[in-house]
Amino acid sequence: MSWRIVSVSSLCKLDYKMDYLVVRGKDTTTRIHLSEIAMLILETTAISLTAYLLRELDRRKIDVVFCDETRTPYGMLVSLSGSHAILSGGSSKP
Repeated sequence: MSWRIVSVSSLCKLDYKMDYLVVRGKDTTTRIHLSEIAMLILETTAISLTAYLLRELDRRKIDVVFCDETRTPYGMLVSLSGSHAILSGGSSKP
């Protein structure tokens, strides 16, 4: 059951390793199991993250909110699951 809202507000790199969100900062490395996370808020544009991490967050239905330089939310990761026929060039007719 997910219950954490994780907020990242400083220069760091985020990646995925063995069901964990790995946050590599300047001096520290922190790991949080994905099953504990309900929402991830990226408060700055100085964050680097991997596409594989985004895929795992999406697969587990973890909300991701992106903020700009003033820490104002401007976007959110939206899942396209269920829209495969349109994305793969297949017919979207009923």
